Formats: sequence, structure tokens, C-alpha cells
Amino acid sequence: MSEKIAAIDAWGSWIPPEGAKTWPESFHHAFKNYKSDPRILSGMSIEEMIDDMDQAGVDMVVLSSFQFDGVDVVTNGQVAIAAKKYPRRFVACGTLDPRGKPMQVLAELKQMKEEYDMVCLRLEPYAYGDGIKGAPPTERMYWPLYAKCCELDMAVAIQVGHTGPLLPSEAGRPIYLDEVALAFPELRIIGAHLGQPWHEEMMVLAWKHPNVYIETSARVPKHWPQSFVKFCDTYGQDKTLWATDYPLLPFDRCINEIDDLDIRATAKKKLLRDNAIRAFKLQDRV
Repeated sequence: MSEKIAAIDAWGSWIPPEGAKTWPESFHHAFKNYKSDPRILSGMSIEEMIDDMDQAGVDMVVLSSFQFDGVDVVTNGQVAIAAKKYPRRFVACGTLDPRGKPMQVLAELKQMKEEYDMVCLRLEPYAYGDGIKGAPPTERMYWPLYAKCCELDMAVAIQVGHTGPLLPSEAGRPIYLDEVALAFPELRIIGAHLGQPWHEEMMVLAWKHPNVYIETSARVPKHWPQSFVKFCDTYGQDKTLWATDYPLLPFDRCINEIDDLDIRATAKKKLLRDNAIRAFKLQDRV
């Protein structure tokens, strides 16, 4: 079933060998807890990633850059090159540090769209604080970015829920997105990582707001809360996106575990493919 669906992963990363060496120590703890693929710390070629996609029946990945505290594990430019080389397998998602001067940050966002053809901006509120307290998405530094994403027709994927790395989680409370969605109804907002332990908040927001989605990166389907499985199958079936945060989680395990869930075929196709096409506006790319 899943192989025929030709799944789209809403959040994955390619970790090149040179970038793998730069992971901050605070992230190693999470990789150990997840029992992640060792290549997350040694790196891989983009072709190795495509091989893993093919084996699992994954058609396309929203390929994300990643930076933390001035360190680029994979840059916006590297992601853009990979997506340009394999346009039927990847679309590009970029990131930036919102703490810079607003006009400089907006120029970087414009470059992401116009030069790198990126469909989404990725934000990690825990990363923009002081290591003890994060910066929730209602902070004023984000608002010019939200407005620019509306202007550029880019989605924004924002980390919600607890953090894997040893960094503050409070800024990931999904309820902060309520104000953002109300202020920017034109902005497609994707709450990444399910939102646990506040997943009920995230589900309510996705149900409430036409422009809000919930995605499952870094959460194995076997351990999804039962209320979320019901959400995927019934009243939230148009608002859920499957994602892995590869190589944190493997494609094949996640696909196989979704097949084991009690989700109807029509809802499963929305989860694995159709909702991502709508949320990221991929109609002309797939």
C-alpha cells in the first residue's frame, strides 16, 4: 500500500560527511536515545539517501538545511544544489537565524526563495534563546519573517513539543502558534515533531485553523498517541503530514509502522502524500 502511495516525507535532512563532524555535543544525546543511523555522525552521499528512499517507497523529501549556534551541519546552498540535481526527489527547505538585523534576515529569506527555489522556512524556537530559555514563535523577531513568507508564498515549519537535544522545551508549546495563525491567516504553518507532550494542543490548532498543519518528524508511528492516530484517520485527516527527520529516523521503519496502524486507505494517502502536496504547494513538482 505505502509503496504505491509514493510517500512524501515532509522533513528530512541530508548530512554530508563534512557537516556530520560539526554536530554540537548537545545533539549527540538525542542521537543516542533515538538509536539513530550511525551515518548521522559520519555523513553520507545524497545518492545513499536516495537509495534509502527507494527501498522504502519514498517518492520525495522536503530536504532541510540545519544550523545551530552559528554551526552549519548542512547549508542552504548544499540543500539547494541537491534539490536542483534531483528535482523529482527533493524540494528545498531552508533555515536562518532570526536574531539578526531584520533587513539582513529578510534579504536572506528572499535569497532562499528567489535563488535557491525553497518552498519552506524552518525555524527552531529552542535554538534562539540562551540555552536555558528559548524564544517562542510569538517573539517580535519572527514577525517580519512571517510577513515575508506570505509575500513569497513560502510555508513555515516550526518545531513544537519537547526537544531531543538537551535544550529548553517551553518555547515549543504549540499554543504559541495560535496567535501566529490568527495574525497571518495567509501563512501555511506546519507544527513539526507532533508537539508531544502537548500533542493535544497541536491537534486542536490544526483542526481550528485552516492554515495550520501537524507533522510527525522524529516520532515513530508505533508510539504515536492513540488520539493522534484517530486524528489522522478521521477529523484531522486533511491536516496531517508524515515526516521522519531522516536520518534521525529511517524511512523504512516509519513506513512499515504506518502500515500497521488502524488508518483507512484514503486517510493514509492524505497523510503520506496528498496533504504535503497541498501544504507545500507541490502540485507542479510531483
